[in-house]
Amino acid sequence: MPEVREDKIYNALLRFKDTKGVKIGKADITLSLDPKDVHKFDRPDSVLWINISLKIFGQNLKIKIPIPVEGEKRGIEEAMEDLNEFISRRNYPIEIPMLVIAEAGYDKREVKKDFPTRFVITQIPVRRLEEG
Repeated sequence: MPEVREDKIYNALLRFKDTKGVKIGKADITLSLDPKDVHKFDRPDSVLWINISLKIFGQNLKIKIPIPVEGEKRGIEEAMEDLNEFISRRNYPIEIPMLVIAEAGYDKREVKKDFPTRFVITQIPVRRLEEG
């Protein structure tokens, strides 16, 4: 049976690292996948960042979504502790833009808010890392 190892998981994630630009209507959009190996200092083992940048109305808006990736020999039940640490430590916040249309002027503000999140946890066998 194949061994579940953090370095093997991260190396498999690196195959997805890339950035692509697309145009939808008049919006220029850049999508990127950016895996980070954090297992030596944090939980979960890796974080796969989905980054989306779009330009509309002359404004650059960014969306950042972290996908926690955990290797656990026995599966989801063992990984739940890592998910709970991922949430409680708050080291990888989701970044969501809000666009405000006003009568005049430009302004920018950054705020942190608790926002409901549903995690859909998918377990796969380690042999799938070879498939990509």
